[in-house]
Amino acid sequence: MPKPSKAALKKHREHLLALLQHLGVKIERMEDSVLRSDGETSADEVDEFGSDTYLQEFQVGLIENEDEIRRQVFEALERIETGTYGRCEACRGEIPTRRLEALPYARYCVSCQQKAENGELGDD
Repeated sequence: MPKPSKAALKKHREHLLALLQHLGVKIERMEDSVLRSDGETSADEVDEFGSDTYLQEFQVGLIENEDEIRRQVFEALERIETGTYGRCEACRGEIPTRRLEALPYARYCVSCQQKAENGELGDD
């Protein structure tokens, strides 16, 4: 498997760092929104969604999803440092450049990602 060039790694690292910064700001705003919305839901929102509790749980779920992506970005940055970035963690094959451009924190090639989503890898 050819290793990504230094220029490609630099580009991916910069993209990951920018994504990390974006996620930090986004998560902070979402957390502030949850804290501010404590008891401030309009009657229309309660009718539409059922309750304040549902809205808060939904927002907390979104925050958890973004925080998981942030964790994966940190792991991708660590893989760059250790020289394993761009290598599938399951089959050890190369993750295509197009996939890394679309999802710079990808751990798996497309084939192994499908297996992971179907519960066929056994490590998640």
